[in-house]
Order: sequence, then structure tokens, then C-alpha cells
Amino acid sequence: MCMRTNIELDGDLMSEASRFAGSRQKRAVVHEALSVYVATKREELRRATYRERLQSVRAEARKLKVQSGAHELVRRDRERT
Repeated sequence: MCMRTNIELDGDLMSEASRFAGSRQKRAVVHEALSVYVATKREELRRATYRERLQSVRAEARKLKVQSGAHELVRRDRERT
């Protein structure tokens, strides 16, 4: 879906963005900027979701009790491989 719009853009900002984008076409610069913005926000959401899951797993792990001597069993098992 394409959306046609009229917006006022800061000329200096558009010039600088054009240099980074390697394009002089405003449409291409705005499209790239929007793509980068969406990708950045998706990554932020993914990391936040991962962080929440990790905190949940860590909280559950703290509840578990390790039998005495279990660390030694794990160490010996690692040495065998």
C-alpha cells in the first residue's frame, strides 16, 4: 500500500540524510529512514521480550535447590567430554 502525503521537512536534516542514504530523491531517503526506524523498534521489542523471558527463567532457577555434591557431578561430566 502506498500513501501519498505532503509534509514539511527540515532542509538541513534532509540534506544530511541524503548524504548518508546516498540518494538525492526525497522519497528514497524517507523510505529508508522509515525502514530503519521500524527495524530499530522491532529489535527493541524483541530484546525487551527476551529480557522479560530471561528474568522469568532466572527467577524460576533461583527457586530450584541443587543437591549437595551435584556441582561435583557436573564438573566430572564436563571433564569427560
